Amino acid sequence: MEINAYNPNIYDQLWNPQEYLREYYSHDFIPDDEEAFQQRLVAFLKCGGRTFARAIDVGCGPTVHLHTALAPYVGELHLADYLSANLNEIQKWLRDEPEAHNWDINIKHVLELETLSQATPADIEARKQLMRQKVTALKHCDLRRSDPLGKGAKYDLVLSAYCADAATQSKEEWRQMIGSLLSLCAEGGVAILLSACQSRQYQVADKSFPFASVDGADIAAALAAAGFDPLRTTLETVSIKTWAELAFDKIVIAIAAKHSSQAS
Repeated sequence: MEINAYNPNIYDQLWNPQEYLREYYSHDFIPDDEEAFQQRLVAFLKCGGRTFARAIDVGCGPTVHLHTALAPYVGELHLADYLSANLNEIQKWLRDEPEAHNWDINIKHVLELETLSQATPADIEARKQLMRQKVTALKHCDLRRSDPLGKGAKYDLVLSAYCADAATQSKEEWRQMIGSLLSLCAEGGVAILLSACQSRQYQVADKSFPFASVDGADIAAALAAAGFDPLRTTLETVSIKTWAELAFDKIVIAIAAKHSSQAS
């Protein structure tokens, strides 16, 4: 199904987390967009010399794989999404329910990036336990609101992958949404973003969902407008092949530190 006139309620009406997991996370290999992002996430966390008291994954969807690298570096982790169905899928994994999606291949991959050695089943189980321990809250998040969590919450680390850019086809709406998302980052905090580059839509089964066709320049401008330091921002556009037919052939990875009023 092609998107002709964008339907702002498309996620409420058509989204199925099980279909999404089958489409994008049921392979016996690591997709190249995940490979690229996890490499940079692991490198940043290992080399940064910093831990984060409170972190949040905004627009986590029904996934937990990106939390593998975060778990050793955060005191607590909150997961936020617009759709209750996505949070319900995560709750299944947190409770280790039999029908929960199996993330072991993704977790194993990250452990091997961290250690440059083979991860054992015991290593995987230990990291899964740590990930579950660090998640202390599941939250509803609506980026159409200026205060998307409703209470003005701030986090030392804000992670977001394919969220604001996948919430709308309107560049203007995206700017508002990414601004709301970045407002969750505290002064002196860090935002880590993964976005599709110059894509208008992605497929899940026979359905099409929106992308806002953003690029690196759009993301750099949004970070600067939200108070992030351009001198402490790394922004990279990476070509990928795995999802070229379903979604996109380039991604943008951004890691940015927010200005602090105490820094001067």
